[in-house]
Amino acid sequence: MNLCGLIENPSLRERLSLLAADAGWSCWLSDDAALFERVLDTMQPAAELVITDAPAHLGLLARCAGRAPVILLARDGGEQHASATVLDALLPDAELLLSFKTCVNARRFRERFADLDSHEPITSLPRHDELLRSLGSHQDAGMGLLVVQIDHPHHLYSHLDPVSRSDLLGALGEQVRRALPPQAVLGFYDPACFAAALPGFSAATTAGAAQTLVTAMRQPLAFRGGQMHITVSVGYGFEALFSDADRLWTQAWRAMRQALEEGGDRAAGMAETAAADRLPNALTREEFSLVLQPQFGADGERLTGAEVLLRWQGLEVGNLSPSQFIPLAERRGHMARIGDWVLERACREAATWFENRINPLRLGVNVSPHQFGKGAIVDQINRFRAERWLDPAILELELPHEAMLALVDTHREHLYRLRDLGVRFALDNLGSGLMDTNRLLRCPVDTLKIDRSLIQRIEADPRARELAEQICRLGQRFGLRVVAVGVETQAQLIILQGFGCTDVQGFLFSQPVSLARFGELLTNRPT
Repeated sequence: MNLCGLIENPSLRERLSLLAADAGWSCWLSDDAALFERVLDTMQPAAELVITDAPAHLGLLARCAGRAPVILLARDGGEQHASATVLDALLPDAELLLSFKTCVNARRFRERFADLDSHEPITSLPRHDELLRSLGSHQDAGMGLLVVQIDHPHHLYSHLDPVSRSDLLGALGEQVRRALPPQAVLGFYDPACFAAALPGFSAATTAGAAQTLVTAMRQPLAFRGGQMHITVSVGYGFEALFSDADRLWTQAWRAMRQALEEGGDRAAGMAETAAADRLPNALTREEFSLVLQPQFGADGERLTGAEVLLRWQGLEVGNLSPSQFIPLAERRGHMARIGDWVLERACREAATWFENRINPLRLGVNVSPHQFGKGAIVDQINRFRAERWLDPAILELELPHEAMLALVDTHREHLYRLRDLGVRFALDNLGSGLMDTNRLLRCPVDTLKIDRSLIQRIEADPRARELAEQICRLGQRFGLRVVAVGVETQAQLIILQGFGCTDVQGFLFSQPVSLARFGELLTNRPT
């Protein structure tokens, strides 16, 4: 270790020199402040510990010491200084030496691990929040962002020991890096998910980079003398005039979730500018359509309902799912009009399908809080009941739990008027974020929907299993229907059956189907 000191007391200088010699340290001490400053600036290697016995010199030491810790040796050690560690100069030699070592080791430890919060240590990649912060220098220029999710990651990591998992993570990070353009800045989200910023890219080159990455990742990954076959789901977002990193991340993340929902091994995304331009007139151009996601009892036999899903197929934006354009519609103020159209079209179909059924199926329709303004949705459903003889008990209006909590505070009267008509309510996306159980119990709900993200982790993640079980128990306690969304494997179904989940929807039983195809299911499946 290299010790340097500005010591006025000659006996203390002699004592410190002997201490350093006994410890095998390099030591340079002086009582000349000007000489000390010149030597400290030019010393190689740089000083690792700087010491003085004069408080008046602390400003000089703090200015010149760089990253080395500064120690003030005082007579009684009782002084306090923000820029230095104060030690009693009368401490025994062994204790003084140990204190010096502790100060140096603490500084070395901080330097070694200072970047763990901002960088992942195995891949040395910036964490995704650090990556997003770094994009601030690219304001008002084109910016693309990719979110890269490894498909079925639990199959990769579940049977590996910790060292092998670390090696595999490093290999995955390197394969993703090689598949990206040289200008891309790669970041880390979790062991199965990476992010890549594409500064200066256009919408077309961002989409091209995403597709190229999907194709490149299909090549076998060499690992431990063998080969692993991996696919990825890539979501991409783009802004022509980049201004908001969080908004771009949300756009790319939702696009990645859509790629996963469509089976993985693909890229999905949306250039927000093109969609925003076409969205206001999409209804008049008849670019929207509906499909239905069938819901079944947990036994997998009984058809118990369906969730209405909105699709947008535009000439310039292609086929888009709600996760890609609904947030945009919410921000641009179009959601109330689109939601009214969805409810109108769904109820028109349901009025013919569910006639004369003793136990009507549940038709889940996602609605926006904007539709509750001035009681518009109440008037709309009353009109359906009068004009189309629609039984409102068929309807199950779905809202994320945050939106439902807000409606309880702002539009409680409209919620209970709908309840009086027989309309049911479902809390959507449970498990995708923080939940306040006490506040949820204030909501007039009939159904709890476990989010897809929780179901996908239920086999490998004990915390996901525990949370799903708690939601099912909450449903049992209060007599609520519990629907698990995104059930894709028999193992997931068995776990949910054990928890007492009442209903499921997902690719294990059926993909989303057209309105006509659902009519056929009604005649062929027990209800």
